[in-house]
Amino acid sequence: MKKTLLLGTLLSVPFVAHAEWFEDNTPLTQAHQHLLEGNLTSMFDSMVEVWQLDKSDDISNHLNGLLGQALTADCGRGLDSKQFPDWINAVTLRRVNIQSPGRDAYQVLIEASAGKPVSAIRLTQWVDQSISSDSSFKAIKPSEAIDYSPTTQNAGSNTHHYVKRYNLNNELSVGLYRLDITAKDQESWSTWVILGNQKAKRSVRWASKDHWKVEKNALLNKYCPLPKLGVTVYDYVDSDYKPIWKHFYDSDFPTSLPVDSLPPNNYVMAVSITEQRWQGPLILEKSQVISKSYSVANKEQKN
Repeated sequence: MKKTLLLGTLLSVPFVAHAEWFEDNTPLTQAHQHLLEGNLTSMFDSMVEVWQLDKSDDISNHLNGLLGQALTADCGRGLDSKQFPDWINAVTLRRVNIQSPGRDAYQVLIEASAGKPVSAIRLTQWVDQSISSDSSFKAIKPSEAIDYSPTTQNAGSNTHHYVKRYNLNNELSVGLYRLDITAKDQESWSTWVILGNQKAKRSVRWASKDHWKVEKNALLNKYCPLPKLGVTVYDYVDSDYKPIWKHFYDSDFPTSLPVDSLPPNNYVMAVSITEQRWQGPLILEKSQVISKSYSVANKEQKN
C-alpha cells in the first residue's frame, strides 16, 4: 500500500530530477522516502527544509503535489508532532476568498484561544516577509468566533479569544510560512506552516436571485471533516454591516433562506463553503464566500 502511494506521487508530481531521487540524499528525496515509510512528521520536516533552500516554481508545484498525497493518509494530523504549550488551547488559520458582484477579496484570519492574555499574532512568509500591511488584531467574545471553530469549545471563564485579520490583494501563494503567538508576559510559541493549493472538494455558486447551489468537484477525503456550509445575513446598523442571522450546516445543505426568517428590509447575504484539515494540532481552513444584496419585501407587496 505504501509503495503504491509513493508510485502515485511519482506519477502525479513531475520533476526534472526523477532519475536522481534515490541516488542523491537531499531533503527532497528524504521527503519522498519518509512518505514511503509513512513517517509524515519527518516528511514535513524535510519539506520545510526544501522550502528554505529553493522557492522555484518547479519545486513549489512539486511540494504542493507531495503535500496533497500526504493529506490522503490522515488529513494532516501526523504532519507536525509539535504540540501547543499549556497556555494555548486551540489555533485556526483560515484562508478566505470573498466573491461579490464585480470583485474578489482575500483574507487570512488566525483565531486563537489561550489561557492567558495574548499581545500579538503574526504570520510571515519565508523569509520573514510580511503578507500584508492591512491587518488588525483584537480580542473577541466566543460568540463572535465561527460557530464550529474549536476556539469556542470547552471555553472556561479564564479563556481568552483573539483574531488576527489580514486583508490581501491576492490569494496567499503556495509556500512556507511562520506563525508566531506572543503572550503579554512575553512567552511565545511559533511553528512552521506549509500552505498548499489543493483543489476544493466542494464549491458554491448562485443558482438564481435568492438561491444557491453547492457543487461537487472531487471526492471527499474520508479522514477530513465534512465541508461546512455557512449562511449569514447582514444588516447595515450604525454605519456598519452586522450579522443579524446566521447558521452552519454539516449536511443536508439548504439552497435558500428559511421562509419568513427575516423582517422586510434590504440586506447582504453571504453563503460560504469551508473545508478543513490539520497540521498536527493546528487547524487549517479554506473558505469560499459568495455574497450579494438580498431584499425581503412586505407580504402586501408580494401579493
